[in-house]
Amino acid sequence: MNKTLSLSIALLFSVNAVAMTQSEFVDRLKNTHPFFTQLDYDQQTVELDYVATTANQDWTLTGLLDSTNTANNQTSSGSVGLTHNLTNTGADIVVSNSWSDGSATDKITLNYTQPLLKNSKGVNDQLAGDLSTIRIDINKLKRYQGAEKFILSQLFKLVDLSFAQQQLTLSARRLELASQELALVKDKFSQSVVDQIDVFLQEDAYQRALQKQLQAEQTLDLLKEELSVTLNMRSNSIISDYDLYKMHAFDLGNLRHYLNGVTEMKTLKLERDLLQRQLLSDKSNAQAQLDLKLGVSNENDNDWNVGLGLSYPIGDTKAKALLNKTQVSLSKTKEAAEEQLIELTVEAGVLKKKLTHLQKLLNTYQARIEIANSRALAEKERYNLGNSQMSFVISAQNNVHEVNLAYAQAAVSYQKSVLEFKAVIDQLL
Repeated sequence: MNKTLSLSIALLFSVNAVAMTQSEFVDRLKNTHPFFTQLDYDQQTVELDYVATTANQDWTLTGLLDSTNTANNQTSSGSVGLTHNLTNTGADIVVSNSWSDGSATDKITLNYTQPLLKNSKGVNDQLAGDLSTIRIDINKLKRYQGAEKFILSQLFKLVDLSFAQQQLTLSARRLELASQELALVKDKFSQSVVDQIDVFLQEDAYQRALQKQLQAEQTLDLLKEELSVTLNMRSNSIISDYDLYKMHAFDLGNLRHYLNGVTEMKTLKLERDLLQRQLLSDKSNAQAQLDLKLGVSNENDNDWNVGLGLSYPIGDTKAKALLNKTQVSLSKTKEAAEEQLIELTVEAGVLKKKLTHLQKLLNTYQARIEIANSRALAEKERYNLGNSQMSFVISAQNNVHEVNLAYAQAAVSYQKSVLEFKAVIDQLL
């Protein structure tokens, strides 16, 4: 084996190299690439947003100290209070304690306000938290979509790596054959069995094979260098175990029905849930503010009060406008979901049909490879018998290489289409 061929094989195989399957490649990406760390931070951000929405459940402490000097008579007074919102009911509790120099005792009061119409059952107080909870779920789905898109782009490179390895192997075979043929022709020329033109033709064929070999080495070496950075691995340890020639079958039943459950459609469903939750509060805000007020105090024996507070803006223009706007947005989101389903069905349907045609195309290469090999053998036998020219032998041998290479290139197109289809139907990860 010549020196160039030995170096080429060394590029492909290493004692420290372990061929990576698709799942191993994806796991390596997830564990080392900062893209996924950023996704985790995004999730932490939306979860902290939810924590911030619970601030209306905190107790609020207030205090006041006051000193007054009137006609050389100085008096002091003060108060301290606690306010708390019961978000599960919408009620407010206020506890206060006030005192002054002129008062015999401290005044302690407890006031309780319960909304009966607007914000009944705390529908408005709970709005921010409920929306934030839904957004957390939406963000999880969008993280999945973002990861899927990124991984798809990287898996294309894994397929390219498999092709580059196959290209190197095919080029190595062609170069080895050209080297053997050149040695045979030179030997025959030394015995005056063939003309010098045959030597020139075979030397040119060898040089062409060598050029393709060097180009294949370059392609593979550069791709491995790129992936070494992406995967944080040594370039000489990267080998793809992705099978270019594996066929795939998908049994999804009704495609449109199946696509109703993919991530994009789940995301739109949650977007509708956001608006429907907002709609509940908008309807509540369009009602009158009617509050039941209860209070007790220790200022006098058995001090208490019960009352109703009513407030309603005539016309309530803003609340009604916001309600109508949310209803319009909800209708628009439903149409957007239908549009998204149509787009997904078209995309998946086209890819599925493409896979069917590519499978048929790939099946024809088996016959072509067999024909090319038979032709090469026949041309060699004819040449050895003196019934053919060296150029025909070289052409037939080149054809074997080109058909095998075309087969590999068609397989790349098929495998990338498989990955795209899996991404559309949520089976990539």
